[in-house]
Amino acid sequence: MVKIQLPENVSYIIGRLHDAGYEAYAVGGCVRDCILGNTPADWDITTSAYPEQVKELFNRTIDTGIKHGTVTIMLHGEGYEVTTYRIDGDYHDGRHPDSVSFTASLDEDLKRRDFTINAFVYNNENGIIDLFDGLSDLDNKIIRCVGNPMERFTEDALRILRALRFAARFSFTIDKATLEAAKSLGPRLALVSAERVQCELDKLLLSDNPGFIRLLNELELDKIILPELCRLSDIQGLCSALEKSPKDHYIRWTLLCYYLTAGLDKSAVEADAPHYADKAKQILRRLKFDNKTIDTAALFIKNSLRKLPSPADAHIDTKLRRLMHDIGKDNIESYLSFRASFCNEDENYEHCLIKCIEIIEAKQCTCLKELALNGRDLTAEGYAEGHALGLLLEELLNRVLEEPSLNNHETLLTLAAELSNKK
Repeated sequence: MVKIQLPENVSYIIGRLHDAGYEAYAVGGCVRDCILGNTPADWDITTSAYPEQVKELFNRTIDTGIKHGTVTIMLHGEGYEVTTYRIDGDYHDGRHPDSVSFTASLDEDLKRRDFTINAFVYNNENGIIDLFDGLSDLDNKIIRCVGNPMERFTEDALRILRALRFAARFSFTIDKATLEAAKSLGPRLALVSAERVQCELDKLLLSDNPGFIRLLNELELDKIILPELCRLSDIQGLCSALEKSPKDHYIRWTLLCYYLTAGLDKSAVEADAPHYADKAKQILRRLKFDNKTIDTAALFIKNSLRKLPSPADAHIDTKLRRLMHDIGKDNIESYLSFRASFCNEDENYEHCLIKCIEIIEAKQCTCLKELALNGRDLTAEGYAEGHALGLLLEELLNRVLEEPSLNNHETLLTLAAELSNKK
């Protein structure tokens, strides 16, 4: 019998339920991850006890989803979701059951789950219970629906994207019948909210196999959730760039948007980079992304063909300080990694990154807020507020970007006087 080391709190919850006469097991992904030798991110528990019966046994509980049978038990500051065995009703919205009914049957509960590799349960007394040959699918690296895949995907269309995401996460293949059902029922993804689509795509892109994004195209799912991918002629180039890139949210989404908007048509990007940056914004807004992701992708794409200095360039430091002014110090490493992911000049990017780190460590000024004086300092010296003052500060920054040693309060006051002919 496979032995899983349950956390102390999980063992306590299962044992307390068992002592009260109920069945209880760790269920789903936590069991799967343990079998694979990974550490689960969280632990879910399933039980024959009804929610009110669960609440009677534990001091601190939260009704997180009591209508669907879920109670969160709080132990030592940690929350553990405990869900009653249930049977789902019809799914008229293609995402959520219209109703649920509680059952004493573990078999009935497990029948409603999405994939065989997520349908295990475990406790120390009975070991692993595997009703759908999920252990074999784990061994053979296969993603397969529990029961009829047409039924599973009709119930919840999001499971289609989850199949792709799990395949990418574990480097598994998808069972033929599951693939066929995903393609056939792909139009039902229109029922899924943009936020949920975004979440699944993000997990896929941040997996070890971001190139699995190609499955969206192969299964014609992109027509529903990412139509720009349908028109991309160089999907292999996109996949290669994603596989080459660091596992970073901003870099990988920017790469995806870069390919979806401009591909590698450098002449087109050079001619109208702001246009492609705006198109990237449209894609990310449609997927309900946060402003930081949207703005970062647009900024990087707008500067995607900016010429970087070579190691032999006598003005490399000045050019890199100007680059950091435009890109932002916090973004510079991600920006250079983004550029390196679709170009073949890695050595140059590496050298530029080293030089940028040296500039940052030397605390050299690259933006107005790092300038050794500000508008208040100048108005205190008698300079009038307004547009001219802003232009003067910009020119002072321009001089400091050229020569960092000028970033001294008194030096800048003297330079300001010279530039304005005020004194």
